[in-house]
Amino acid sequence: MKKHQLKFLGLLFIVALLFNSCNKNDDTPEENLILEIGMEYQGGIIFYLDNTEEHGLIAYQSDLADAPWGCFHQPSPIPPTAPIAQNDGIGFGEQNTLAIVNFCDEPDSAARLAYDLDANGYDDWYLPSIDELKLIYENRDLIGGFPDLNNDPNEEYIIYSSSSEGWGTNDGDGGFLYLNYQVYEFSVTTIFPDERRLFTGKDNAMKVRPIRSF
Repeated sequence: MKKHQLKFLGLLFIVALLFNSCNKNDDTPEENLILEIGMEYQGGIIFYLDNTEEHGLIAYQSDLADAPWGCFHQPSPIPPTAPIAQNDGIGFGEQNTLAIVNFCDEPDSAARLAYDLDANGYDDWYLPSIDELKLIYENRDLIGGFPDLNNDPNEEYIIYSSSSEGWGTNDGDGGFLYLNYQVYEFSVTTIFPDERRLFTGKDNAMKVRPIRSF
C-alpha cells in the first residue's frame, strides 16, 4: 500500500515539475515583444516610448471629422475667462481631454470626438496635448493616414487640434480671456516659416487625430 502511495506521489511530483517547466518556457508573445516606434500595437501605431520602453503613446491611424476645440461660448461657471486645459507636455493629453469633456457641453468638440471613439478594441482614446501632437508630426510617416497636399486639391493647409488651451489675453479690464487653443501644422509649406505650433480661436474646426496610452 505504501509503495503504491509512494509511486503515486512520485508521479504527481513529476507532473508538477513538467507543468512548472512548461509555464516558465511558454511565455506569451506580449511578454517577449520588443516595442518600437512605428510598431502596430494595441489599436494603433506607437509613436512614443518612455525610458522603460514598456509604456508609451499610440496614435489612431486615421483622422476623425474636423471639429472645434469647444468651450468658446461656455456659460458660467466655466466662462471664457477661466482656463480649462493648459497642460502642454507629454503625458497630459488625457488630463486635458477629461477637463474639456467634463466642463464643456458641446457634443461635437474635438476632445469629445476623441473621447467617444471606440475602435480597434479600445475605448480610451483622447485628444493629444500640443507636445504629444508634435511627436505625432515627427513620426507621421510611420503612423500614416495623413492628408497629402500634393494629391488633395481640397486641402490648403493641414492643421491638427491639440487639447492644450492657448494662453490668456488681456481683456482690457485687468482680467484675461482664454479664447484660443494650440494647434500644430503638418503642411509641407507652413503658414509662418519655421513655426508649426500655432494658436487659433476655439470655434475654429481643425483636424482630429486621437491617441491612447499604454
